Amino acid sequence: MNIDEICTPPEVCGPDADLSKHEHLLAHTTDEDDNRIAQFIKRDKPLLISIGVMTVLMNLDKLSYVLYPFKIFATWIHEMSHGVAAILVGGGIRKLLIYPDTSGLAYTYISESNFKRGFVASGGYTGTAVLGMIMLLFRRTHRGPTVGLITLGVLIILSCILYVRNTFALVMLPIMALVIVVCAWKLRAREVGYLYSFLAATCSFNAVANISELFKGVGYVNGQQTEGDAHTVAEYWGLTNNFWAAYWLIFALGCSALGLLFAFDGTVYKKHKKQQKLNEMNTTSTHAEDNNLVA
Repeated sequence: MNIDEICTPPEVCGPDADLSKHEHLLAHTTDEDDNRIAQFIKRDKPLLISIGVMTVLMNLDKLSYVLYPFKIFATWIHEMSHGVAAILVGGGIRKLLIYPDTSGLAYTYISESNFKRGFVASGGYTGTAVLGMIMLLFRRTHRGPTVGLITLGVLIILSCILYVRNTFALVMLPIMALVIVVCAWKLRAREVGYLYSFLAATCSFNAVANISELFKGVGYVNGQQTEGDAHTVAEYWGLTNNFWAAYWLIFALGCSALGLLFAFDGTVYKKHKKQQKLNEMNTTSTHAEDNNLVA
């Protein structure tokens, strides 16, 4: 098997390219005789470890600070999702604010329409869930984690230039973007996979965890009590705050399930399966030749 054809490009792996390629291949390919559970565990080891680490950190107060940058990242995704929703219905973004307490605000402009206003208010949670699903879908692909991380870094920088307008966010977000891009470019394939999987899990977990807070009916932005997105959507679209919170929770769980169950198999897996079939064909052919010789 030609390792160079099926593993992450050398420029991602850094000086230990060859070793990284071998480790990446051995860690993520599966055999045809593996059962479905074994295949899932072997292929999705970075994701499973990321989810495990995140779960532990979320429940240990002394270590929860480790998640702080990822909470800021999730807030940026949430507020940008509001902004993208506004753009999709013909409006735009005035400014984005992200605060040290991991809360944020998106100031958007749209025409006088209850449907559009409700759509933008709903965009924060639905957009975060959709992004988490997309990232999960591409976690096994050849270049998905690397391209995904670099794209996120570039988008964070662009948002700072165009929309972000408070000092904390203008300091924190560019540093975060730089770290993400450098990691994607310089780390070995395995480590890139772990970081990508952790960010994907952050989006999916955030979409679920934050929605559960909406059932309380009270939110805080920069220390000030305020009504949440569910109240806003209920105001423009009707029904109740709890209905929209439940709807977003189900939507987020559905997106996470789709991302987990229907991930695209990238070059690593396809090449490995093809090589296995070729090996089986060669073995069969060799046995046939041996039998002819014996006869």
